[in-house]
This record gives sequence, structure tokens and C-alpha cells, in this order.
Amino acid sequence: MLKTVLTADIGTTSLKTAVISSEGEQLAFAQCAFKNPDSRFISLEWIKALERCVSSMGDAVKQIQAVSVSGNGPTVCTEDGSTVLWNANSEAINDEIKNTTNSLFLPKIALLRKYYPDEFEKSDSILSGPEFLIWQLTGNKVTILPESRYTNAYWCEELLILNGMNPENFPPFVKIGECYGYVDPARDEIKGSLTALQGLPVYGAGPDFIAAMIGTGCTETGAVYDCAGSSEGFNLCIPLPYRDERIRLLPNVTPGLWNAAVMIPESGRLLFNYKSKLEKESGHEWTYPEVIDYSFQNTESEGHRILETLLQNSENAVSILKDVAEKCGIEFPNHMFVAGGQAKNKRWMDEKERRLGLKLEISRIPDAELLGDWKAVNEG
Repeated sequence: MLKTVLTADIGTTSLKTAVISSEGEQLAFAQCAFKNPDSRFISLEWIKALERCVSSMGDAVKQIQAVSVSGNGPTVCTEDGSTVLWNANSEAINDEIKNTTNSLFLPKIALLRKYYPDEFEKSDSILSGPEFLIWQLTGNKVTILPESRYTNAYWCEELLILNGMNPENFPPFVKIGECYGYVDPARDEIKGSLTALQGLPVYGAGPDFIAAMIGTGCTETGAVYDCAGSSEGFNLCIPLPYRDERIRLLPNVTPGLWNAAVMIPESGRLLFNYKSKLEKESGHEWTYPEVIDYSFQNTESEGHRILETLLQNSENAVSILKDVAEKCGIEFPNHMFVAGGQAKNKRWMDEKERRLGLKLEISRIPDAELLGDWKAVNEG
């Protein structure tokens, strides 16, 4: 039986949540900005943000039958909440680690150990981002592996031992779509509005870009999606492991298929910082549509320069993926799926569509990560 799900996606600067019905319709939405996104203990804010979101959802909470979580990666945390985010610069430590599988997680884990050695040593487990929140909700420790080929991107016993780490401190891999436990009212973190969730099963879709991949349905050869948050990734599903220094190659969630991504590391963060600057100067809050409109109208503004940079980066990303598609012998589509907050901004979508020459498709729930969380429960 299909379930009505409370979906939660951990971003870099905020937590997004939605209650999505068993029919896939959004019944309620809430987003909570983190007070200090760059805090060492940012992971401890996640469940507080979830409580605030749930408290604002009214009667929709009564319909929830399951919880599903995704979040930014490769973020890693110790049990006391010491956190190294996915975007932490780990280049300086690369020479100190033996990364034989080109793991995306190992540099962040090594950085966590370097920054917080005592906490790292004392922590029974090292958890990645969304799984930290799942542990707070259920008391169970897991690592969601999007597909079996992702082991190299995460870790294996040999790699951990090679780098002087104890494999027993890393929770076991589980599949997307499994139940990882139940919201436990005995947990100290379950308070306020979260008590309404007690006893509910908890699932997850893992990293946010995987959740967006599932949510947009970009799991077939030739599908393209643009997932934007604090960073932005343009993704193309390809039939073979084509390697190119301009792309990040990872498996698709569909066995046998691959994901070619062009990453734009700080796209959303640039707008976030500019929005904060405008709010400080004006003394009042700005919405993102207001920031976009202001920036387009004031061609000499810093905001206009940021938008122009983002559009140029988008054009370059699409050009690279078109080249990759040609090399892989597949046709590049005339449309692209879009996920994230950008999908809610019509003016930005119109301008991006014009510049890229592609029809931009938006799923029925614009925050496709949340739809991916729902599918993780109902489609496994």
C-alpha cells in the first residue's frame, strides 16, 4: 500500500520538507534556514530545523505514515555532531591519504579526523549526512548506498585499514527503499512536534543528487537534469563509463547505466551571500524572486554579474554534456529536467531556458529531491 510520507532534504543552508500524499501530491511544504550554516556542529541543527518544519505543517502531519530523508554529500559527522560538509576544501590533505578507489568520502573523513582528532577517536561511528539525522530519529546507524557500484565512491574495509581507520566505526551499507528503523520516542531528540511521528518507519534516498535523480525520473539513457542548491550539477545519463576530465563520472541508480555530471560548486551559495548582503543593507528580508528581479533590472549591480556568470556556467555545462553524449553515441534531448529552488522562480527559468535553448521541465513537485524521498518509500 502506498504511503503518505514526510520527506526531508538536508541542504547546505536550509532544510526542506514536504508531506506528500500516497498519490504523490504535495499536501504541505516547509523550509527552515540554518542559523549558522558554517558551524562545526551544523548537523545538530538539522533535527531542530525538522521539528520547526513539522510544527508549521498543521493537520497534514496527522496523515503521515512514514518519514524519508536525503541530504548533501559527501558530508560526514562524528556522534557529537562535529561535521565536515561536502564542500569543505580537502585538497591540502590529499597527499596524506591513500585514496586507491578515488573515494569521494575518504578526503572528508580524513579531514574530519584531522580537524577533530579527539572526537573522531571517541566516536563509535562515523556517519554521513542524512544518516546522521536518521540515527537521531531511530537510534539505528546505517549508510545508504545508492547502487552497488557506489562502494568505491564511499569506502571499503581495505581502504579504511590502509588509512589507519577502523572499519567497525563505519555503519553497514543498506539499500535505498529499505526501512532503517522507527521514530523512537525514547530518543532525547524526539521532542515538540516530532512526538507526532513516534513509531513511524524511516526510509531514505541518500545523497541529494541521487534523490533528485530519482525524483526527476532521470534513470534512462539520454535523460538530463539540473540539480541546483548551494552548488549545481548538470547530469546526463549515459550507457557506458565514458571518462573525461571535464565531468564527474558516477553510476546511475539504474544498474549498468552511468551519470556524467558537470559541477558548478558555488552557484547557489553566491546568490545566498548576495541575498544576505541585500538584507543587511536594506534592513529587511528579501525573497529569491525579489533578488532575481532586482539583479536583472539593475545591470550594474553585483547581482547582475552573478546571474550572468551562472548563465555562462550553465551554457558551458550543457555544451560539455552535448559533447559527452556525442562521444557516447546517444542523442542529446531538447529538454532538461530541473530540480531545486530555482524551479520555483519563473523569471530565472525563462531566462535560463532562453540562454540554453532547451525546454526546461519541472516535476509536479519542484523540489525533486523530496519527490525522490517519496519514491524511495513507495517505489523502493
